Amino acid sequence: MTAIVHQLVNMATDPAVSTVDLLRKALVVARRLAVSELVDWIDGELNGYIGKELPDYRLLRGQLKALNPYNGPIPLMMPTAESTEHLTWTRVFQSVPELEQLAQSKHGVFSYFTAGMEQRLMQGMEVPMRPVISLSTVQIHGIVEKVRSRILEWALDLEERGVLGEGMTFTSQEKQMVQQLHYHFGDVSGSQIQIGSNSSNQIQNKTVNTDALKALIAVLQEAIDRGEVAGEPCEELRSELATLQAQAVSPKPKWQVLKVTANSIKSILENAAGGIVTAQALPYLAPFLN
Repeated sequence: MTAIVHQLVNMATDPAVSTVDLLRKALVVARRLAVSELVDWIDGELNGYIGKELPDYRLLRGQLKALNPYNGPIPLMMPTAESTEHLTWTRVFQSVPELEQLAQSKHGVFSYFTAGMEQRLMQGMEVPMRPVISLSTVQIHGIVEKVRSRILEWALDLEERGVLGEGMTFTSQEKQMVQQLHYHFGDVSGSQIQIGSNSSNQIQNKTVNTDALKALIAVLQEAIDRGEVAGEPCEELRSELATLQAQAVSPKPKWQVLKVTANSIKSILENAAGGIVTAQALPYLAPFLN
């Protein structure tokens, strides 16, 4: 019987094997080797990332458009390049099964804004139309391919280390060897899966100042607790604050996630909060806006 890791390599290199089936096989291997990082990552890919920290390959930049009821999606122009910059980034939370369906769309893939942000954008239009972020099916397919590559890289690394799973099971020596390694499956700061114990905060040549991040979180939390932001903007701010909090406790905070979140928070405060709140928060937001 072919060793289970060899099977995983063969499946990852066979285009006829669906990514969902590949993930399920990888889950078997990860569970039998007790690789908790991979088990958590596979769960996100199979079931979606709602409530989970999002890998940075699922942060995509699309095109800002408005849904014209007669002509279809048309470009939506913003007053400044800065506002366009942070409005065109979107997070992709859907599971791989959903993404495989979306990648086959002939009508494009749209990411929608929250109701509050959508309303504010429409108020600035001469003819109000629903704003969206348009993504290409190539970008969606790219996420699925990234997942396949991650699994292949991991399986090949196991092969090189002699961790094969003959007879569909792993020896105690194989399990012990893998337990001494630390994999970062969701990070894409390099072309390969990162292996080791280094938990440096340097992401994409940017060093995340965790003290500044915690200070920003504290300022925003105080503004919410004092009721200085109310209604739907408050709920949007809470959602963005939760992203900051997840990054603050992550061993490898992602700079691009922080940048997009900070720009979104800046927009929420400018449109919904008083000038005093914005002025108080801006110095704390500034390190993450560029």
